Amino acid sequence: MSTWSINLFKAHFGKSVLQQLWDDRENADFEIHCADQKTKVHKTILRAHSEVLAKTCDNRSFKLKANSYEGNLDNLGDGDDPEIVEEMIHYFYHLELSSKARVISARPRKGARIELSLVYLARVYVLAEKYFIEGLKATVICDFRNSLTSNVFHPELVEACLIIYKKTVEPASEIGLKTIVAKALAYELGEVMRSRMHDELFSKIPELTLSVLKEVSKLPNSCNSRRSSSSIGGLFGLFD
Repeated sequence: MSTWSINLFKAHFGKSVLQQLWDDRENADFEIHCADQKTKVHKTILRAHSEVLAKTCDNRSFKLKANSYEGNLDNLGDGDDPEIVEEMIHYFYHLELSSKARVISARPRKGARIELSLVYLARVYVLAEKYFIEGLKATVICDFRNSLTSNVFHPELVEACLIIYKKTVEPASEIGLKTIVAKALAYELGEVMRSRMHDELFSKIPELTLSVLKEVSKLPNSCNSRRSSSSIGGLFGLFD
C-alpha cells in the first residue's frame, strides 16, 4: 500500500471508523496468537492490509511462531517477534507507528532528544516484508529516511543496517531500506568517512559499501565535487 493508497484507505474507512473498530476489538471476528499474546483483530482490516494474512481469515485464529529479537540477529525472520506483531496490529488501525518506535537518545553538543529507533523500524520492516504489508513498509521507509536526513550518525545505525542487510530482501525494481541507507550515506560520504562508526559499519556489511559507491556515482556532479577523492578512495580501500 503506497502513501497514496494509505490516504485512500483513510478516506474510505474514515479515521473515526478505524478508531471505533480499534476500540471495539473485543468483538472482532479473528484472533492472532503469538507466544502468550492473543490479540483480537477484524478480518476486514486484515484483508485490507495483507493478502498473505487475508488467506488465514477462513479460520477463526492464526498462530504465529514466536521468536523475540532480544538483540540477536538470528532470531529475526524465522519466527515473529510478539512486540512487533503488536506494532503491526496497531498500524492496521492507526496507519502510523506507535510511540514505541521512539527512543530518547543523546547527541553530542545537542543533549538528549526523542527520535525514532532505527532498530525498531528495521524490525518492523522485516515483519512487513514477510507478510507483504506494503503500507507498513512505505511508512517505515518514510520514517527511516526522515530520521537519517535529520541525523546520519544515528547511534542505532550500525545495528539497524545489520538487520536490513542480513534479514531483508530488496528486488531490483523496489526502493527499500537498503537503498534509503545507501543514498543517505552516499550524500554525506565525506562526513561519514570521518566518523568513528564507518569502520564498523562498512567492515561488517561489505554489501553496503558497494551500494554506497553505486549511489555516489549517481549523484550530480555538483554533489560529487563536494565528496573528496580520499573519501571515495577510503571506501575502495576496504576491499584491499
